[in-house]
Amino acid sequence: MTERARTVVAITGASSGIGHAIAVAFARRDAHVFLHGRNELALARVAREVVAAGGRATVVAGDVTVESDRRHFAEVVHRDAGRLDVLVNNAGRGYYASVDTIDAEAIEALFRLNVVAPIRLTQLMLGDLAWAKGAVVMMSSVAGVVAAPQLGAYAATKFALEAIAMSLRAEVAAKGVRVLVVRPGPVETPFRANSLHTDGKIGYRPAAAKAQSPDEVAEMVVRGVSRGTAVIETSRFVRVASLAARVAPGPFRWLSVKMAERGGATHAARAD
Repeated sequence: MTERARTVVAITGASSGIGHAIAVAFARRDAHVFLHGRNELALARVAREVVAAGGRATVVAGDVTVESDRRHFAEVVHRDAGRLDVLVNNAGRGYYASVDTIDAEAIEALFRLNVVAPIRLTQLMLGDLAWAKGAVVMMSSVAGVVAAPQLGAYAATKFALEAIAMSLRAEVAAKGVRVLVVRPGPVETPFRANSLHTDGKIGYRPAAAKAQSPDEVAEMVVRGVSRGTAVIETSRFVRVASLAARVAPGPFRWLSVKMAERGGATHAARAD
């Protein structure tokens, strides 16, 4: 496949987890993947996998919460490819705390990463996306439609991202740009495994929710982009939880109280 014909994909939080898996999934379709994250060595490893899978990789190390780094990422994509078919806003942080213990500085940082960064990157890359009639992928969560105990701060950022995506979808439709919101539940990535509870248990997983593999989610994202899908809820757990919160709010509130009574912990973990 010629360079001109390659799909151009820019992915934040590409050094591990879902971002890594999405990069390799697009590489199998001969894409040129621009990999962004803070860990340059980890990105280099992903880049080798991208090339082995049949794609082309460009590593751009940086922090999406820093404006100069965001601008540099957009400039590299424009300089090296001249267009952008898919922007995957994947970098994000989980934060697990009861509302009365949320740290003010931590939640400000959380919004800078989970909300402001996707907005700014989309703004900076919209010209290249419009030229290619491309797609923006917003990595939301089941927490973007359901706020459970200990997840108030994290859910607030994902609710905000959902609202941004809804408005953006309408605003850029005339330019031919599509917006895909992805709502995973638990996924077997460092994002989940690095979160801790005060009881010493590793990981955060809602009751009865089976963790998916990042590869499974990545394939859903690639197919969703090609089909012009607006929203992907990646598992039965996500679909049931989302539906229950909308159509049975009373029982869902009761369940949330019971969950809160079991207690929790305060922890923040970033996947980038």
